[in-house]
Amino acid sequence: MKQKLLAAGAMAASSVLFGSAIAHESRVLPASVNNIRLTVGFHAEPAFEDTFNGIDVILYSYDGACADPTDFWGNPIDTRGTAGNADPDTVNLTVDALYLKNQTPPTGPNGSVAPAGILKTLAITNASPLKASFSDPGTYNSLFRPTNPGGTASGGAYGFRIKGAVHAGPSTYKCEGEASDHALAARTATIDAYFICGAGTFSPGHSFNCIEAIQSFPGKAEDGYEPSKAYGSSGHR
Repeated sequence: MKQKLLAAGAMAASSVLFGSAIAHESRVLPASVNNIRLTVGFHAEPAFEDTFNGIDVILYSYDGACADPTDFWGNPIDTRGTAGNADPDTVNLTVDALYLKNQTPPTGPNGSVAPAGILKTLAITNASPLKASFSDPGTYNSLFRPTNPGGTASGGAYGFRIKGAVHAGPSTYKCEGEASDHALAARTATIDAYFICGAGTFSPGHSFNCIEAIQSFPGKAEDGYEPSKAYGSSGHR
């Protein structure tokens, strides 16, 4: 299978190309010509509270599905690999990490309207700007440490707001079995989209995982160890 289907943002077989081989959420967003595909999720999954993590922002041009429903006309939006091109790819995005009361989906066109119940916001790209992955073209990461669980009976949920612009220079792509390359025109997309974990997905049928409370060892409550609680709950430290 082609490299793009094996990358961090790879899609498993699905008639709409939205089934994910890992727990990420994907959306096809409008661009100046055709579309781009934006995929978002935690960098390390399963994701645990008080553990190093970050966000995956995975970007492709997107011109529709190939005959093989696991493939599509599109290439990674790859700032490293196209740096020497006459019309290179560019990514100028900021990411806010969100902590919400509940797993509430965004609304509006393409999930552009914030969900209710946002308790805290942190512009994580201020301290950790998005950086291109060395091994996965089209994948960009910003790092942070989620400190509270979510998706439990006590509430709490993590999300992200992705905002800015991306540009994909011209390229070509050939689907399996096609006789000739498909030309992918240069395009620019302006993005402002919210992604919420778990039941807060905007794209029913797949989502990225909420933060879990990891099992403790060897610390116990009597040793002074207490797991974090959902932000804002009674007893939160």
